[in-house]
Amino acid sequence: MQHCFIIAQKNMQKIGLRCAVFLLLLIVSSAIPSVVKAQLLDTAQLNALQTFTSLDEAVKNADKVQKLDLSGLQMEEFPTKLDKLVNLRVLILDANRIKSVPNVISKLNKLQILSITANLLESFPREVTKIPTLQVLQLGRNQIPALPTDLGLLVELQVLNLQSNTLVSLPPDLGKLTKLTMLDVSNNQLSALPTELAQLTALEYLDASRNRISSFGAELGAWVNLKVLALEGNQLKALPPELGKLVNLQRLELSTNQIEALGAEIGNLTQLQTLRIVGNALTALPPEVGKLTNLVQLDLNSNALTALPNEIGNLVNLQMLELGSCKLTEVPASLGNLGRLEKLSLNGNQLTKMPPEIGKLLNLQKLTLNGNQMTMLPPDIGNLTKLQSLNISNNRLTTLPPELGKIVNLQMLNATRNQLAALPNDMGKLLSLQKLYIADNKLTSLPGAMSELTDLQDINLARNRELTRLPDMLRLSRLKKLDILDTKVSKNDIGLLIKLLPNTEIKYSDQQ
Repeated sequence: MQHCFIIAQKNMQKIGLRCAVFLLLLIVSSAIPSVVKAQLLDTAQLNALQTFTSLDEAVKNADKVQKLDLSGLQMEEFPTKLDKLVNLRVLILDANRIKSVPNVISKLNKLQILSITANLLESFPREVTKIPTLQVLQLGRNQIPALPTDLGLLVELQVLNLQSNTLVSLPPDLGKLTKLTMLDVSNNQLSALPTELAQLTALEYLDASRNRISSFGAELGAWVNLKVLALEGNQLKALPPELGKLVNLQRLELSTNQIEALGAEIGNLTQLQTLRIVGNALTALPPEVGKLTNLVQLDLNSNALTALPNEIGNLVNLQMLELGSCKLTEVPASLGNLGRLEKLSLNGNQLTKMPPEIGKLLNLQKLTLNGNQMTMLPPDIGNLTKLQSLNISNNRLTTLPPELGKIVNLQMLNATRNQLAALPNDMGKLLSLQKLYIADNKLTSLPGAMSELTDLQDINLARNRELTRLPDMLRLSRLKKLDILDTKVSKNDIGLLIKLLPNTEIKYSDQQ
């Protein structure tokens, strides 16, 4: 069922694990009744089918056509000639302007995959429920306001995509689709999910994001096979303790809700690889979060966290940790145990210092510390030799440690809006540096060794109002931008720069 995977990529725009899960969903269940099973093609057989892309050509070869793709043709009506294609297995009508589906669809009694995504359907095509072989039904990005109660007749259905419609509720009969492994009802107007969905114990992927759901009940715990649960953009304030029963969960998306706390049961989700809870109301994390040792991505940006538990240091497989725009005043030394971390964001907090253990993050490539209250950086930061991007802007730094020069792979350094009066000579060792932003400081000069930074492309020194002297820039042939607005660099020096760097855009004040 390769086409379904393609549809998922194009229309659902999911990434990584979500696509992998979707592939799993397309395997035909071994529990299909023998009467139906004899009629179904397996994944390999469906992949091998010849694809027809012309309706006229298909009608001429009616008995041979098993796969028809008429997507993107701007058709305004459902092609009624399809009733002649009695052996059709796959029908794709995506990206047209079809408003309704006639009764003729029910004659396609061998159909296994039907996709009418990105059309103008104003109602659910009820005749579809009379196709007993249907396994994949994609009706996302239409204008469907409701689902029929007899949707439960599609007992072979494994994939149901209804994203981006105008649904305000789901019928209880949806719980009869017990072979369903993927359900996408994202971007609708749902205020709740029916409790009957607890019967969908085979479910591996559920996306109910961007709705109006305010709570979940104990039925959440019935989805023990769930691998992906996406609930971002709802009105959730809490999750039931039954969340802890989802022991196979690998991805949990809870961003942009109103969640105030996580229960200890979060620690049961030991298979979790991605956890995003951006833009909620969390004030603390339970110690049990340290049990999520398979976690690779943890995004807690824009919460009200004031501290982190020491147990966060147990997340030894973590590669990305996002803690921006919280209320942290310090980070635990155990953060240094996260040896696989590649990205760490702590911007927009209330940090006054970083622990020396930051120097243990030897795989770190991006470190974001802007918008804090730090007055110094620990010398241990020089151990981060893989670091490529360092943002320490909007702090209270008065000096930078000489050890900064050891970060030989650094490409971007942003130290704008601090209180720096000088830069260390060791800055001249940053031979990979391409972007240097140190505007709005108190610099009077720059170290001469900076003339060795021949990879520099962008330098911003604006509003260092006492800056009078620049290093020799003759060798900076790759420099594209130099901003020296509101400095005391003389007109003579500026004129010389213009001659030496004819391909560089130089910003300066006329009064200089």
